[in-house]
Amino acid sequence: MAETIPQNGDPRQVESAPTWGATRARCSAIVPAMGKTTRPNNNLKRLREASGMTQEQAATAFGLSKGGYIKIEDGDRGLKAERIAKAAEIFKVQPADVIGELGNLGPDTSPAFEDVLLERARAATADASPDFLPVVGEVAAGRWLEIDDFVDEPAFDPVPVRADPRWPAEHQYGLVVRGESINKFAHDGDVLVCVSAIPTRYQPKDGDLVIVELRRNAGLLRQRTAKRYVRTETHVELWPDSDHERWQKPIIIPKGLTPLEFFLEEEGGGIEAEIVAFVTSAVRQVQRWRRP
Repeated sequence: MAETIPQNGDPRQVESAPTWGATRARCSAIVPAMGKTTRPNNNLKRLREASGMTQEQAATAFGLSKGGYIKIEDGDRGLKAERIAKAAEIFKVQPADVIGELGNLGPDTSPAFEDVLLERARAATADASPDFLPVVGEVAAGRWLEIDDFVDEPAFDPVPVRADPRWPAEHQYGLVVRGESINKFAHDGDVLVCVSAIPTRYQPKDGDLVIVELRRNAGLLRQRTAKRYVRTETHVELWPDSDHERWQKPIIIPKGLTPLEFFLEEEGGGIEAEIVAFVTSAVRQVQRWRRP
């Protein structure tokens, strides 16, 4: 059995259902006339970036080399009908969206293309059958790991929790809490339900519980921790959420070049900090009761 602990202040974005503009152009695969080399436009780059995939990952999904995929994405090689269908399957869109003139849409005729894709993924997640949430690692404040240990974390059993329907299921995962640094929200052994920040275009807000990855020594040492986000005029504060005396001070870092990336100068080298996910809830496995 498991219970879900909702986080106060969620949801973090205003929910709205996008509407399609009446002038939106749609088309399907067209066979060019004999002797012509004109190829249809394709939206592979926008689809790939909206889904959070790299070119290497997209090439693997298509069963192509990276160079072969890039030629198709750049329009140097035509898209055959079977590859249009494959792209639609990979990026969870209609075939017409792969080669339509979506790049010419203006802000007055249609919502942003990436927002439409995100809304479709949310709808698909809401309609999906219950599944298990994959657990991919741990969060532990103050524990630095060498890169090999950080990458080769032990396997964890998934938890029987349905993905949050407000966000695409493929961008959700669990992290096991270790220690007492957020014991006001989750205890040691609880599982945090996390949503990846970059593919969902997350913008942190004051009070959000975020997953922060800290890197030092050129990335050879890493730490993954959960902190409350607070932004001031001059800096960002990452606070524990704990009543333990050890965890009563924030990490204070200057504002970064982006809302998700920061750099902290200190003796012996700096620390890179990146917000990699935000937390929507926590799952607590029911423990066997013991008589007092």
